[in-house]
Amino acid sequence: MVNPPPPSEPKKRYRAHGDDGISWDKINKCYVGTISLGFTVDGKRVRRTARGRTKAEVKNKLDELHTEIKAGIHTPATYTIEQCVKDWLDSIERDPHTMATFHSQAGKWIYPKIGATKLKDFNATDADRFFRELAKSLSKRSLMMIKSTLRRSIRRAQVHDLIGRNVVELIDLPTGQPGHPSRAMTEDQAAKVLTTASGMGTGYVKVVKASKGRYGATHAATEAGELACGTKPHPDALITEMSREPKETTCRTCRAQLGIDDIDDPNLRLEALFVLSVTLGLRPGELRKLTWDHVDLTRGVAHIWRSASKSGDTKTPKSKRSLTLPKRAIVALKAHKARQDHERLRAGEAWHDNNLVFCHENGTPYTSDQLNWRFSKMTRRAGIGHWHAHEGRHTAVSIMSSNGVSIQDISDTVGHKSTHVTETVYRHVIVPAIRGGATVMDDIFDDNDDTQTA
Repeated sequence: MVNPPPPSEPKKRYRAHGDDGISWDKINKCYVGTISLGFTVDGKRVRRTARGRTKAEVKNKLDELHTEIKAGIHTPATYTIEQCVKDWLDSIERDPHTMATFHSQAGKWIYPKIGATKLKDFNATDADRFFRELAKSLSKRSLMMIKSTLRRSIRRAQVHDLIGRNVVELIDLPTGQPGHPSRAMTEDQAAKVLTTASGMGTGYVKVVKASKGRYGATHAATEAGELACGTKPHPDALITEMSREPKETTCRTCRAQLGIDDIDDPNLRLEALFVLSVTLGLRPGELRKLTWDHVDLTRGVAHIWRSASKSGDTKTPKSKRSLTLPKRAIVALKAHKARQDHERLRAGEAWHDNNLVFCHENGTPYTSDQLNWRFSKMTRRAGIGHWHAHEGRHTAVSIMSSNGVSIQDISDTVGHKSTHVTETVYRHVIVPAIRGGATVMDDIFDDNDDTQTA
């Protein structure tokens, strides 16, 4: 009898070509999964790895890697949110002020809080938690700007196949803290600024001594008693009016603030800039890039065709406009041109021929901060405190609205895309003017007024 052959032992299973490998890492005490992606041109093997506490966790991660590979996505394991944002910032070109804002917000809010997070691990829950935390201290506008930076940074990563989806686009922003809306000067305040810019006076109309004793410096003060130097007198100090001539003040800070000792005050060069800002509502960037070939003083027209943007173009196509100049603006611009011609001759070869209407004494353009500083200095000198250049635009809208200019004419003057933008952005300075129906009804029922009143 022939004995049957002994049962064969089960063959040891080997991974087929292309299968994933999972092994135990004794040193790091975890499972490691490996995917082979072939070889580079120089013969080196290309692998992607995943780590986890269990085999099931590693297998799930390997499945996600396979999905990314099929979609053509390659997210480096060490690629962080901070690197993603920096790559986007390095890839764009904006004007220096805008770039400084981007870098400042990223450095203050994004990098410290989520910068170290791996881009591939950043999910919608993380993004929502991040913005809810920021909403405790930032306004809605600041949140929108930070979201825009993150969204565009991750979108660039998508273009370069570094991530599959943009999770920032999936979340809704929280309300945030109340912001600081831009103000608008009253007609009286605007008049004071224009008078001060023309060199015909300031808002500081008297000299006072604020002291508890016999001796003390004298200060330039407004009618309301505010001191030019910003000093707050002691509650027990005796306020004594010494004179009505501000030049007699002895406080050095007051004298510097008012430019009393300045032989040639550079701020008095910019009367025309303040007139255009307050009467026509030009944007600061439009004022900085306005050139003489776009100003027709004979016809009294200014063509607003350029701005201080990356491209040099206006903010929107509708912002490109030609405006009739007020008589005061024509007079101020003529005086400004004569003054600038004298500065050009004095500068000689040092003059930078940029053909700019508003510039430094050597022809170089103003930066945004330099223009804001000069605007604020003039408003403080006028006795109305600190204002920035864009608030001159708000002032123009407010004054036009309060004097019956239609919303369409206001929108066309300031260069908005539509009246909806004017009504939305400047809603706090627009005077409601829905009076047409009431006027018609008054005309129809005018003969009943006496009887109804009785």
